[in-house]
Amino acid sequence: MTKKSLPKYVYWDRGYVRFIRRARGQSVMMKEEPGTPEFWDHYNALLKGREPVPSKRNFEALILSYYESDAFKKLKPRTKADYQKYISHIRSIWGTKDPAKIEPHHVYELHRANAERWRQANYLVQVMVVLMNHARLIGLLKKEHGNPAKGIPLFKQESDGWQPWPEDIRAEFEAVATPRARLVYELCLGTGQRIGDVLKIRWDHLKDGAYDFTQGKTDKPLWIPLTDRLSAHLAMVERKGLTVITDAQGRPVRYRTVAEEMRKVKAGMSHPDAATFVTHGLRKNATIELYLAGCDDEMVKSVTGHSGVEMLKKYGGRVRQKVLAAKAQDARNRMERNKTRT
Repeated sequence: MTKKSLPKYVYWDRGYVRFIRRARGQSVMMKEEPGTPEFWDHYNALLKGREPVPSKRNFEALILSYYESDAFKKLKPRTKADYQKYISHIRSIWGTKDPAKIEPHHVYELHRANAERWRQANYLVQVMVVLMNHARLIGLLKKEHGNPAKGIPLFKQESDGWQPWPEDIRAEFEAVATPRARLVYELCLGTGQRIGDVLKIRWDHLKDGAYDFTQGKTDKPLWIPLTDRLSAHLAMVERKGLTVITDAQGRPVRYRTVAEEMRKVKAGMSHPDAATFVTHGLRKNATIELYLAGCDDEMVKSVTGHSGVEMLKKYGGRVRQKVLAAKAQDARNRMERNKTRT
């Protein structure tokens, strides 16, 4: 059944359909397949009044309940989309299964079955933890059972994450990039922020030589002075709309559009490895430059917005260790010189 052929008051919603009749205050998720006899039975019942969907002890009921919860509704749009992707996978394999019958070895096996994509496998377990916590809240899982998804050993990251862009790749990119791709590059590098936050930068966010905003992922308010390099670049950019990065008509640009443009620029570069470096790697470049400039962990966090030292270790990596070691050994040398003088 296509979107146009759905009956009155019925709309697609996160892989299900929802019956919405605002005049009666009705908003009910319908798990039946549109067009089936079960769907029409439920639909006709809803037309007559606010009849509840029969409750069952399975993942279908759990997922529907979680989608209606305040916890899900308060998630950021990007996080919601990620959760829905993994919840859809869980629904496809365990939709009719009773959550109370899930044991740690089931979750462990699910995790191992996705081992070839370690990041996705880990996220799948993390979403399971959230779902099973909700199962306890609505009585589908007893307190003494605990959360069977907690304590599952996650796959370790195989590398230090996204790699910073080497100097030769940066130089070539700067020379051949389209104006908008170059602007994205300069903003990511200059502010040290994620691409999602960079795309939301408005001209009125830039005041007195600083960027005043709230990070989308962390809800952390930040005030970041612009580097001289970024200020100089922005001075040459034409203001077409509210946001700094726009399309030809001055409208905000979607992440997918910018990501594709960045990929095309790198695909046309002569460096054989250019395409392997992603835009998020520029956040690591910014972190490394801060350490090389002599900043300590707290100073770096004040710019990048990282919440803890562990993430800084991931982004600063070897450079962070070298800078700290150099400072430590220099302190020892000064101590020794003071001893000889006395």
